[in-house]
Amino acid sequence: MTAIIQETQKRPSTIEPYFRELYEQIVQEMPKVDPKLLIRIMMFEVSLKNYPGPDIPHVHLDVYYKDGVDLRQKQEEGRDKYPIEITESRWGERVIFSGLMGVRHVEKVCSDPDILKVEGKAVPNHN
Repeated sequence: MTAIIQETQKRPSTIEPYFRELYEQIVQEMPKVDPKLLIRIMMFEVSLKNYPGPDIPHVHLDVYYKDGVDLRQKQEEGRDKYPIEITESRWGERVIFSGLMGVRHVEKVCSDPDILKVEGKAVPNHN
């Protein structure tokens, strides 16, 4: 058993370079968004196609803006553009976008040049 483990550790993975390349491309295309979040959303988009109901996950985005940006205005602009829940955080340091979203929706939300960074979570179940 130990010989198998040692042999596996010596041999490089054949698919790992592809994942690293994908990861780097995601970081390059959307540097302000957590790449792990984007990968998670894409994984759910692929797997949810096999089940009845929406084929996009429920996503919660914590969007941080540059200093001096009016968060209430960003909140209202978001409500006019997107059919999801948008609210200011309790302490007023970010805007929260929450609802059914695929990667293309996240790309639209995160295209605002006033955004500093975006974090969040994605789950397959729909609230």
